[in-house]
Amino acid sequence: MMFKRDKSRVVNLGCRLNFFESDIISSILSKNKINNKVVINTCAVTNNAVQKSILAVKKAVAKYPDKEIFITGCASQIEPEHFKKLKNVTKIIDNMHKTNSNVYTQKVIKDQYYKFPDIPIDSLSRTRATIQIQQGCDHRCTFCIIPFGRGDSVSLPVGEVSRRVQLLIEKGFKEIVLTGVDLTSYGHDLPGKPKLGNMLKRIFKLHPNLKRLRLSSIDPAEVDEDLIELFKFEKRIMPHIHFSIQSGDNLILKRMKRRHNREDVIDICNDLKRSRKDLTFGADMIIGFPTEDEKKFENSLNLISKCNFSNVHFFPFSPKKGTPAFKMPQVNSNDIKNRIKYARRFASNILSKIMNDQIGKNVNVLYESNKRSYTDNFFKVNLNFKNSSSKKMVGSIIKVKLKSIKDGAFLAS
Repeated sequence: MMFKRDKSRVVNLGCRLNFFESDIISSILSKNKINNKVVINTCAVTNNAVQKSILAVKKAVAKYPDKEIFITGCASQIEPEHFKKLKNVTKIIDNMHKTNSNVYTQKVIKDQYYKFPDIPIDSLSRTRATIQIQQGCDHRCTFCIIPFGRGDSVSLPVGEVSRRVQLLIEKGFKEIVLTGVDLTSYGHDLPGKPKLGNMLKRIFKLHPNLKRLRLSSIDPAEVDEDLIELFKFEKRIMPHIHFSIQSGDNLILKRMKRRHNREDVIDICNDLKRSRKDLTFGADMIIGFPTEDEKKFENSLNLISKCNFSNVHFFPFSPKKGTPAFKMPQVNSNDIKNRIKYARRFASNILSKIMNDQIGKNVNVLYESNKRSYTDNFFKVNLNFKNSSSKKMVGSIIKVKLKSIKDGAFLAS
């Protein structure tokens, strides 16, 4: 029976890098007129994420019985046994190849190494664009399974980063976001081993027309002097740093096999804040890591307060089979739930204070829409421009006055 050739779809789960890669996959399918397929880009960061990925596949099979179902991402890479037994799945795609158009046309893939995907410029808005400059991770934190899904760290050569930046500038993008699995590992595999800060200095020097550059999450253990200097003195690098911290207790950090302690984080934040007053900080935190008690949990809250983190992503610890933390003494699940609730309220109060201190200030905003625009330090702003003028303003950097706060966003004019 002939079935209708219909537009392909991509279902995304997981991190910002997954979102970026899903955009790439969507662009590939559209550009090459590859129809009648559903691609599920899975996530394995927690057991719950794996279950959501499995459910997404089952829903796709039920909703699109006449489409070919392709599965990719970290969950299907790390735990393929869960996905191989699902019915009506056409193909499971290696994470290394998911942004290669050939895998969706049944062609044989010969490459045995990771290729950084091209930027899907034609499918992007003219405001903010992402460049993936790094993939994989060489570290083995005791809780993390992701290196087994992403492989070892590889970096996009500096010359190619520069070429992509110039391309985006020429296409009118005002802000560029650099992303990767372990961004501060950048350069370890390249000739001369240029660190992230050194590479960024070269990019700013080569591209005086680059308006704004933003970094995704970085590891405090690998913040180099060039990077600190850039945040202090280069106004084109946006004043918001999101740290992958995971805990504020030194013993827990040691058991996680992290390479920083709480004092390192405090020192970095204080040093940067002294030189650039508008800097804000965010963090990832795991709650309920094995052996975490109330005192250790309080140490994490204390670090959030000391560093004045404006936004914190809290993750309940999820024991992943194959990691050392899986075999450690586990924290009671109800205790984890209660701590998460308390931590979110605690962090919300800090965020409210930080935002209230901004009321009345005139700030720069990269205009995307009335309901989605952001300040330099990545606070969401809702505006009220008329439709006729708002369309012309998309992609513009405008000055607005922050008047009040509603539903976690600034109201401005």
